[in-house]
Amino acid sequence: MNSGSVELGGLASGWYVGRVRHVRHRPVTHRFDSSMMMGLFDLDELDRLDAEVRGFGVDRHSPIGFHTADHGAADGSPLRPWAVERLADAGIDAAAAEGPIRLLCMPRTFGFGFDPITVWFLHFADGTPSALIHEVRNTFGDRHAYVAPIDDPQHTPWRQRADKTMHVSPFFDRDGRYDFRIVPPTADEGSPVSVRIVYGDDDGPLLTASFAGVRRPFTTLGTLAAIAHTPAVAHKAIVGIHVEALRIWRKGVAYRSVPEAPQRSTTAGSGCPVGARRYCNVRSPNSTIDRIPKGSSR
Repeated sequence: MNSGSVELGGLASGWYVGRVRHVRHRPVTHRFDSSMMMGLFDLDELDRLDAEVRGFGVDRHSPIGFHTADHGAADGSPLRPWAVERLADAGIDAAAAEGPIRLLCMPRTFGFGFDPITVWFLHFADGTPSALIHEVRNTFGDRHAYVAPIDDPQHTPWRQRADKTMHVSPFFDRDGRYDFRIVPPTADEGSPVSVRIVYGDDDGPLLTASFAGVRRPFTTLGTLAAIAHTPAVAHKAIVGIHVEALRIWRKGVAYRSVPEAPQRSTTAGSGCPVGARRYCNVRSPNSTIDRIPKGSSR
C-alpha cells in the first residue's frame, strides 16, 4: 500500500482540480461557475492504482473510484474493444487505439457515478496522439460518442467539430454542431488541462461549456486533496444540473420534449488543421472562460 508520502512514479494518470463553467448565450443569457475535479485514468494503470492508492478502487465500492460500467458499452465489458469499434464507425483505422488509452472524466464518489462527458485520449502504438472520443451522457439515460482524429498533435490546443446528434438539454433543440477545443494533459505536476465545447448553429454560439484544471499527483495524499477540493463530485454534478435547469426554466425558456435516441451510437467528426481553424471553429464570446493560470488550485 502507498502511504501517500511516496510518489507513484511514471504515471500518466492524475487528478485535475479546477472549475467548470457554462454560459448560455441564447435565447436568454445564463451562466454558472463551480469548482470541479476530474481524473485522468490510463487503462493500463488501473490495476496499479487500485492496489497502491488508499481510498481509490476500480470496479469496487470505495470512497472514490473508477467503474468500467460507467463508460463505453456501460456493461462492464473491456473498454479498449469498444474504442476500436467507435473508431471503425467513424472510419478511423484501429491502429489509432493500439497505444495508451486515457479517459478524462469524473470519478465515482461513495458508490455513485454520473459523468456528463468523458474525453478518451487515444494513441498510436508509438505513443503519438491519434484521435479523441467525446463520450456524452444525458440525464435521460442516453449516451453517444463523437469521434474525430487529431490532425496535428504537435499544435495545441486541438480543435475538432461534429454535428450534434444526441439530445442533451431539454432547453435546446437537437440541431446544430459542437466545436471542441482541447488542451491535452501532460505528466508534469501543476500542468493544465482544458476542455471547451461550443454548441452553436448558423446564427452563432448557443452554449459554451468548459472545464479547466491543473494536475495533482495520483497518490493517496493527492487523492485526498482532490476529494477535499470537490467532495462528492458526482452527486454535485447531477444536483447542479437540475438546479440550473430550474433556474433556466424560471427565465421563461421553453421546455423541449425528449426525442428518441439516435439509432447510431457514434457520430464521426473532423479535425481542424492549423491553417483552417478560423473556418471550423465557432468562436465563443467568452473565449477566456477556460483559462486557469498554471499552478492555480481554484
